Formats: sequence, C-alpha cells, structure tokens
Amino acid sequence: MYGGNRDPARRHTVERRDFAGWPVYRITPRTGESTGELLYLHGGGYVAPIHTVHWDFVARLAGMTGRAVTLPDYPLTPAHNHRDVFPVLGRLYEKVAEGETSSSSFTVMGDSAGATMGLALVQSLPYNRRPGNLILMSPWLDATLTNPEIPAIQPTDPMSTVSGLTELARMWAGPDDLATPELSPINGPLDRLGRVTVFAGSRDILTPDARRLAELATGAAGTNLVLREYEDMTHTWMLTQPGPAADAVLAEITGLLRRYR
Repeated sequence: MYGGNRDPARRHTVERRDFAGWPVYRITPRTGESTGELLYLHGGGYVAPIHTVHWDFVARLAGMTGRAVTLPDYPLTPAHNHRDVFPVLGRLYEKVAEGETSSSSFTVMGDSAGATMGLALVQSLPYNRRPGNLILMSPWLDATLTNPEIPAIQPTDPMSTVSGLTELARMWAGPDDLATPELSPINGPLDRLGRVTVFAGSRDILTPDARRLAELATGAAGTNLVLREYEDMTHTWMLTQPGPAADAVLAEITGLLRRYR
C-alpha cells in the first residue's frame, strides 16, 4: 500500500475507509490533536496510482503542520474519465469539510494532474464552501498544451512531452473537449479562489501555463495567487528530487498552513 523511508504508518495513524467505492486514506499525526484538514489529490497523469513519493510527502506534511490529510485513491483512466470522478470528488470534499467551522483551517492541495483536479474542484464549489488555501504543485492547467512558450521549454524537460500528455488528456476527457474547464481549469472562473500558491519549475513544459494563470488571476476579485517558480527544476521536483529546493517548498507550505489554522 505504501512504503519508503518515511512510511506514514510508523509515525502517524493511517485509516482506510471506503467512500462511494473509493479507498480513501486519512493520515493523522499521533502526537497531539490535528489542527485543520487537508485534502490531497495525487498526480500521475490520471493513469498512475498513489506512489511512494506521495506517501512520503503527505507523511512529512502531516507531521510538520499538524494537519489531518485525506488522500483519496480515485479511479484512473482509461477505465474511467473525469465524468466518473468529479461528482464523487465533490461529495468527498463536502464530507471532509463538514466538521470545519472556518475555511482558513481547510486546504486543498495536489501535484500535477492532482493539482489540476484541485483547482477545477474549487472552481466548482459555492463561494461559501471554498477552502482557505489552495496549493498547486506543478499543475497541468491547460490540457490542450497550446501555449506558444511550450516548444522552447520542451528540449529541457526530461519528464514530459506534449504528445505523451495529450494522449493521457484525451483518455481522461472521454467525449469532452480538452479545453473544458474541468480538464483545463485555466479556462474556468478565477474569482474568489482565496489564497492560491503555485509551485512550478523552469524545466517543466507545464510552467508557461502556470505563468499565464498568474497573469489571468491578477486583479481577480477575492483571489490572491502567488507563483513560486524555481529555476532549473523539473516537474514535481518537490516530490521526486530531495534537496534544498524541495525542502524550501515544504518549508513554505508548512509556514502557510501553520499561519492559517
């Protein structure tokens, strides 16, 4: 189920529950009461399950922030597409958030395709049910991948290609257009999203759309979006490349979540 050097079961309480047929894991620090909830949506191009790097990251996050982390094992493509997943994801959000009296103590967070889902989810929520913090790590914001800056970055990206991601996106889209906001949340409403923190790397073909999102969100009512772009970093480096840059991201997220409890 999980493993790695920071196996969460060794330091935290890990519970598995089923929700609408999905396995859903809740990671709670064993020392002290949890202070706020965090819904984490894992990446993997909509085809890969929760990986060791995700368990490793959420375990560290739970320990450093005191947050209880909910990690759903949502259905994957090609057997499923976004139409199967989003209705259940919305209900799961409401279930996790139902005990929270303040939006400041609730956070939605994800990496890569999980960050895409996180932004699209928040966009779909009523204004009064949105979380206080939305944290997006290497988000895939536009499934069409038509940003004119992408070709210049493609030779430096060792992890992703436009053709490979497009194939995954088409499977996840099912019968729908790739520009649909649920698949490309850069096309969705950007007002009243609250505090949004985006982490991106300069060697990731998805980063031009992170820059574009920051531009589009400037001046959006009720949205405070901060883009942190790290030079020479690749896709989801904060999960896969231990080192000072990854530690800096975790430290910033920890500080943010401790500030807003």
